[in-house]
Amino acid sequence: MTRQTKAEKERIAAYHELAETMRGLEADLRWGLNDSLRLPHAWRAIAEGPAVPGKVKVTLRLDEDVVAFFRAMGAGHLTRMNAVLRTFMLARLAGLVTGPEDVRYAPTHAEEMKALTREILDHAIAETDAREAREKAAEEKKELEGMRKFRDYRLGK
Repeated sequence: MTRQTKAEKERIAAYHELAETMRGLEADLRWGLNDSLRLPHAWRAIAEGPAVPGKVKVTLRLDEDVVAFFRAMGAGHLTRMNAVLRTFMLARLAGLVTGPEDVRYAPTHAEEMKALTREILDHAIAETDAREAREKAAEEKKELEGMRKFRDYRLGK
């Protein structure tokens, strides 16, 4: 018997935890707890939907290494990609995976400096654009006034 590494043990534990959680949610649905606060409303909508949801054709840009990873598994790589996305969706709906809306963090010094620099540069660009627009409008007004004077001169007004 080979010894399992710490990473393998963690992976197996995470797998069993996810499977147990999914079994628990399935039991909640089976026992009619659809109105329970334990189940998100979006989960109920998916559970009540068709067993095999319809497919939608999309155009999607993916990183080369991601595509290579799934293609290396052989035929059916697009189906596997869909399964990974579905698993993530269901884990989010079940509350197993949280999103950025649940993350609160203070920006690092470098991130804050970058944001402030970008804000200063954007403001400077906006001021320059506004000044150039005013100058152009003044030049056009002056040119228009000159043409009117020339017209009046030529017409003897």
